[in-house]
Amino acid sequence: MTHEFIVEDLKTRLDKFLANQLPQISRSQIQKDIEGGLVEVNGEIIVSSHLAVRLDDKITYKPSAKPDDSLKPSNTPLKVLYNDRGLLIIDKPAGMTVHPGAGFKGETLASALLFNFKDIAVVGEEYRPGIVHRLDKDTSGVILVAKTPEMYEFLKDAFAERKIKKEYLALVLGEVKKQHDFIETPIGKSKSDFRKQTVKNPVEAKPAVTEYQVLERLDGCTLILVKLHTGRTHQIRVHMASIGHPLVGDELYGNKQTQRADLHRQFLHAKKIEVRLPDGTWIEAESDNPPDLKQVLINLHSKTVNNL
Repeated sequence: MTHEFIVEDLKTRLDKFLANQLPQISRSQIQKDIEGGLVEVNGEIIVSSHLAVRLDDKITYKPSAKPDDSLKPSNTPLKVLYNDRGLLIIDKPAGMTVHPGAGFKGETLASALLFNFKDIAVVGEEYRPGIVHRLDKDTSGVILVAKTPEMYEFLKDAFAERKIKKEYLALVLGEVKKQHDFIETPIGKSKSDFRKQTVKNPVEAKPAVTEYQVLERLDGCTLILVKLHTGRTHQIRVHMASIGHPLVGDELYGNKQTQRADLHRQFLHAKKIEVRLPDGTWIEAESDNPPDLKQVLINLHSKTVNNL
């Protein structure tokens, strides 16, 4: 007689089970509880999370009294543009933080993902379920999310190898003279302001390449299409400000001239993303221009607004 077993390490097995039963228990808590002797396998206390367990093993787990509550599922609706083959593409609204950090523990894309896709709790890093890249809170548009560990690793490699194509719409201050150009200035942390990245004497500078093309020159502004060839923090905002054309509405990298009464965030929208899946299939998703940005273009008498 042949017996088939599914062999996994103890922590992975608990991860998968608790993702549905007790999603508020984090993977770090599971790890600590295993090491603290709160898990038994077949009646024996186990303190190693790497123990191989089989399908018919009896696992007993008594979670510690104070679960980690830094990230909890939130019943937040999500606009899903694609959901297949272990991949999600979400259309993130402006104002939504991608994942908790720096003391922020409110509703985020991460907490919404935990509620809407419970199995995603075991994918990726803690507090960032399935998330392999990010958009700034006030940047709207497309973002990729992995639903499986295999897709997570694939996307991480794809981003590292620059195999994912991203396009953004941005409105910048002033008239951009060149119709098409590349900005290839390294970006790093600012020494004077912990919130900022900079191209001037940065800390831990990394290569950064931004390509832009002028779509329309408006009254004191220029609408551009931006392609990112690297993915540094605030890259578009920093690079455009560095050549004298900060984003309209950008309070951090702009000035009084960049502020408008009809706009309450930086004019930046992740319009399109393309990724080639492991089987060679290209997946493409596009986000419509949000109403607030569309209204700004209407107020500037844009001739291309209805084509975006």
